[in-house]
Amino acid sequence: MLDDVMAALGTVLPRLAAVTGTPGVAVAVATSDELRTAETGFADLAAGTPMTAGTPAPAGSLTKPVTGLAFLQLVEAGLAGLDTPVDEVLPAGLRGPGAAPVTTAMLAAHQGGYSSDIVTATAPAAPAEPILDYVRRRHEIGRAVEYGGARPLVTAPGPYSYSSFGIGVLGGVVEHLTGEPYGARVHREVFTPAGMTATSIDDGTGGATGYMAFGDWCVPSPPLRTAAYPGVGMHTSVTDFGRLLQSLLRTARGDHGLVTPDSLAAMVTPRVPRPRSRSFSGLTFELADPDLGEDWWWGHTAAFPWGFWWEARVWPHRDLAAVAVGNRWDMARFHNPATRSAPGLAVEWAGHWAVSGAPAKLPDMDGRPRWTGPRPTPESSRWMGVLTGERTHGLLGVPEALPTPSLAGGARSLGSLGSLGSLGSRGSRGDDSAGWDPEAFAQGVEQARAVAPDPAALGALGRELGPAAALWMLECGASSADLTMPVGFYAGEVR
Repeated sequence: MLDDVMAALGTVLPRLAAVTGTPGVAVAVATSDELRTAETGFADLAAGTPMTAGTPAPAGSLTKPVTGLAFLQLVEAGLAGLDTPVDEVLPAGLRGPGAAPVTTAMLAAHQGGYSSDIVTATAPAAPAEPILDYVRRRHEIGRAVEYGGARPLVTAPGPYSYSSFGIGVLGGVVEHLTGEPYGARVHREVFTPAGMTATSIDDGTGGATGYMAFGDWCVPSPPLRTAAYPGVGMHTSVTDFGRLLQSLLRTARGDHGLVTPDSLAAMVTPRVPRPRSRSFSGLTFELADPDLGEDWWWGHTAAFPWGFWWEARVWPHRDLAAVAVGNRWDMARFHNPATRSAPGLAVEWAGHWAVSGAPAKLPDMDGRPRWTGPRPTPESSRWMGVLTGERTHGLLGVPEALPTPSLAGGARSLGSLGSLGSLGSRGSRGDDSAGWDPEAFAQGVEQARAVAPDPAALGALGRELGPAAALWMLECGASSADLTMPVGFYAGEVR
């Protein structure tokens, strides 16, 4: 089965990378006893480094199921239960006085009453904050990090509210009950037994370069680390995460692996519907509608700002799992849906072809990647900087200045690709890079940083850029002529 699927993926991956403007894509597909990989493109455009299935990258929310597995191991050891009030398994008073009753399972299913707190990003030089200290500090502040606390941190528990912070609290439970740092615990009890030799927590050194994409113009992502590392702090490769999914496939078939089959069944039991989709939340897993029957899957979509998107799915009835990563974040769309991203499509098609059979013939590719957006100009270079600064200093609340010279120096056009297998010099297809202005980009970043994180001031700055910038966003692939700053949901809909 995998021979045909991988042959088809090998043909289609370069097409997916080209049509979505993704510098590099890697995918791993596994059954209970076999794991295969495919890749295309570049982990770093400036250096011409190929993307491989072993290239590590920030895995964002793929970290959440790791936290869930670490917690279920403690449940199996009798140290906690799924209905245990979380305040009984945290240091006394950690969540502050009068905290609403919440169970550990509610945290794991995003019902713990917390707002988003995307990643709580900091500059990479900032020291990693112990997770229990982080959880205590965030409760004392009482506001989410986005846009300087435009939204409260705590909401009413019970309804579904996706929150990296809530999983961070669950990671604090793991740390408190074991008496050891979260990262050390999951490395010994999850990564090592699963054979994940190139996976770490909160270690952003090396690996793939993420790209902020404006059409086909790609600017390296700001270097960021996260204080919310039980929710979004893992760095892994598709090979390593494929090994984890393969272990879980075996558990779904009855093997006692990282957890027991009963514990895994509890993790993938639907607990609450997820809004605006026919899907559910389990315990740190996202679940498809059980009415899909044999096509039912569980897994997670993941991202790390502003440069990486992942998709991971397990089809237990098919004995199949797939995971993929791409190093592009389309800045014209705040959300990069799985149905539009190269990783999402690669995983979806792998699952489909495993049942229906891979296509016998795909149309021949008609050439190299082509420009799909406006070429940079000094003015649009500044607009790129404004959006970068708005997202980083406003939405994420990062106070430190960005290393704009290194970001601008690593910018490349996908139009500079001589082919999918080689990288030409900058501007080798004409004047793709002739209008790129690093100083204007840096100026735009600082314009946004000067008024961040105030969402009203950032919105005013966006409007000052005028209709030309809005039209440019549309040309870059936005769904409307709108600069989308601030991001309304996280800014309390301030515009």
